[in-house]
Amino acid sequence: MSRVLAKETTDKISEKIELAGWVDAIRLHGKLIFIDLRDRSGIVQVVINKGDNPQVYSEAKRLKPEHVVSLTGLVRERDAGFINSTIPTGTVEVEALSLTILSESQPLPFDMSGSELEVNLSTLLDYRSLTLRHKKVQSIFRLQETIVQTFRETMKRLDFTEFQAPTIVASATEGGSEVFPIRYYDYDAFLAQSPQLYKQIMVSIYERVFTVAHAYRAEPSVTTRHLSEYVGMDAEMGFIKDFSEVMDVVELLVKDIFLAIAEKHSNELKVFNTTVPVVSERIPRLKLKEAQQIIFERSGRDNRTEPDLEPEDEREICRWAKEEKGSELIFITHYPTSKRPFYTYPDPKDPEYTCSFDLLGRGVEWVTGGQRIHEYDWLAGNIEKRGLNRKDFETYLQAFRWGMPPEGGFCLGLERITQLVLGLGNVREASLFPRDMERVDQRLSLLQPNKKSLVTAAVYEKITELLKGKKIEYQAFEHEPVFTSEQAAKARGTDQKEGAKALVMYADDNPVLLVLSATLKVDNGLFKKTTGSKDLRMATPEEVKKLTGIEVGAVPPFGNLMNLKTYFDTSISENEMSSFNAGSHTQSLRLKSKDLIDLVKPEVLLFSK
Repeated sequence: MSRVLAKETTDKISEKIELAGWVDAIRLHGKLIFIDLRDRSGIVQVVINKGDNPQVYSEAKRLKPEHVVSLTGLVRERDAGFINSTIPTGTVEVEALSLTILSESQPLPFDMSGSELEVNLSTLLDYRSLTLRHKKVQSIFRLQETIVQTFRETMKRLDFTEFQAPTIVASATEGGSEVFPIRYYDYDAFLAQSPQLYKQIMVSIYERVFTVAHAYRAEPSVTTRHLSEYVGMDAEMGFIKDFSEVMDVVELLVKDIFLAIAEKHSNELKVFNTTVPVVSERIPRLKLKEAQQIIFERSGRDNRTEPDLEPEDEREICRWAKEEKGSELIFITHYPTSKRPFYTYPDPKDPEYTCSFDLLGRGVEWVTGGQRIHEYDWLAGNIEKRGLNRKDFETYLQAFRWGMPPEGGFCLGLERITQLVLGLGNVREASLFPRDMERVDQRLSLLQPNKKSLVTAAVYEKITELLKGKKIEYQAFEHEPVFTSEQAAKARGTDQKEGAKALVMYADDNPVLLVLSATLKVDNGLFKKTTGSKDLRMATPEEVKKLTGIEVGAVPPFGNLMNLKTYFDTSISENEMSSFNAGSHTQSLRLKSKDLIDLVKPEVLLFSK
């Protein structure tokens, strides 16, 4: 007898079949035992009647969740009153005739039977091999598979050729320090930041190419949208007239992806209470300067001289696109030449800016791309101008030395698109086995307990680098662990009043950072009245850790570094100086309140009492 899958049982009424899978749930009702049997196709209910088959009943009493079993049984239609409309097999059940336990599961660390997996992010990832079995978690990666499949199908339809890019490289793709060095035999090498250089080489061979490649960024980031290892869906195309052609391909691609998700994953979208993004007939396109002007006029935040959009600026321009253009996506173009990689093509009309773009959606960057420099001398000169070693790029430059057409390309981050479509709270939920500053499968702090936390160290370093870069004076403190405002003031030798207390909270289910003097409390009613929020609550310690990577009490007032909308109480601006824990309970910083406000650019309101 051949094995039958759960989903096939509805076509096997009155037939004897063989099933195999995992015990998803088990229910004892007197002389009846009900098993939800799970296999790759779904779940089907199995019933064991003690009166009909006492031997099978006795064996079934040994079953626990996640035991692996095989069984034979008779498929029967359920009575009308017992139909389960929530599963495709809900009109049938299988009456077990025999049962064999293939593998026993140890007791589970938490309940897996509910429609929601009620665990925090750390637990979700600590037990990843188990939590991936949960139906809702599984659905994330079924949808993600569709994204990759649609990317491939669209690229092939447009006559792109797929290639496989290496991930060990001799030089940093884009320069800078955000690379992972590795020891390659007796030489130095790096993990690739992207397949960018190889994409461009391959344009000289196939004209249009794409790849699905792992990429690595040693960025000391603790936000909910960054990973140290991610999957990039990259494409590059030759013989373009300008970079608008690249944006046209991106627009076609994302619309194909949204259509495929809507057609194949309507149930998953309902489970996550979300929809695919609404996109206008043509996705709006704005230059960076135009976007910054709109943001200034709408919000009063003047970032018009900044080289990029702040996280809150990204959210604001996405709100504008949805309200004014009926699109949840928007292209932002013409970023400064100094802030883009050496291979980015300058705008012929204004060389200080580039023919580059980001596609933003739901307040976050989805795609980055642009036109590339295709002339050998120009490109080689740019490499040297950026302080890079031309010899490290010899293989890359060969493709341009012997002729390269005008070309451009783009990259979509697979995990981030999955996160944003489903509305996941953290991009790590959209990675099967996420790598970040704290984790390579297991938490590094558990594997190497004597090492200092990379996250807290990175937060401190990121803040101090920002202060040094802006030439802002500050004091740094190393002290015993402090957990209250009183302890912190005593350890620093400062007035408690100048402590900048940073509280992670939820306003209408949106995470925000509220910063106020350490001697004051948040007036919930006043904050809700001022901001128009209906609800305001404190984040739990688990939620704080999930959002920031930092323990409660050590969160600094830099919400802009953690992708959190930030509000400062007027008490901060009234104090000459501000002191705060900077990512850990043992390190603090002190600087002028005016400088702190200039760096963070929060909304300043009165919400204290």
